Amino acid sequence: MPKFKPITRKSGELIRAEDWNKMQEDIRADIEELDAKIAQLRKYVDSLNESTTILNPASPVGVSYSLIENVPGERDNYVTTVVGPITRQWAMERGKVGELCKFGLAEYFEVLDYWAGAEDGDKKALEILFEYLDGTSAVVSGLFIHECSKLRPKGTENPFLEYLLSPNERVWYRYRVKNPHPEKEVFNITFKKIEPGCILKVGNVINFKSKMTTL
Repeated sequence: MPKFKPITRKSGELIRAEDWNKMQEDIRADIEELDAKIAQLRKYVDSLNESTTILNPASPVGVSYSLIENVPGERDNYVTTVVGPITRQWAMERGKVGELCKFGLAEYFEVLDYWAGAEDGDKKALEILFEYLDGTSAVVSGLFIHECSKLRPKGTENPFLEYLLSPNERVWYRYRVKNPHPEKEVFNITFKKIEPGCILKVGNVINFKSKMTTL
């Protein structure tokens, strides 16, 4: 509640110094309390974010497979057509490197979540290219991807946020990567396989989070 209470006087009446000083102190206390509440509200607003999920995005590059298909050279599959929100996988077999998939976004965001896994994984197998609308780009490389045939500990290298298990306990891991330039509009993101000694897979679900802006 406001501490300030006005002391009224009729025209020509004097106000005592102690009354004047008390009014100033009450006003200052109210302003300090208001500043603290504004700072708390600003902190809360800054923590708000908007989340967008894209299911089954199209890609002009790469090859996608059903979850019940074996990627060439793969020892097993997920034995079901759906694992959580994932219904297909973009994958590349052993011995190859290159673009796995590429998604058009035209969005501003802080972080990107994606689902991935690798047979013969536990390697720095993934690179993500951010292409911006202004013609610039940025690369996040050397992303560690966990083994998909059996659940692995999170570890310290690119720790996953959560995981999903298929009926035969093959694993999808959910990872998060920071956009190197969140102030720029992302036009495309490209997932690249950079480790030939594994079968790398990316699920057909992505999620990105952006800070809510105030008017």
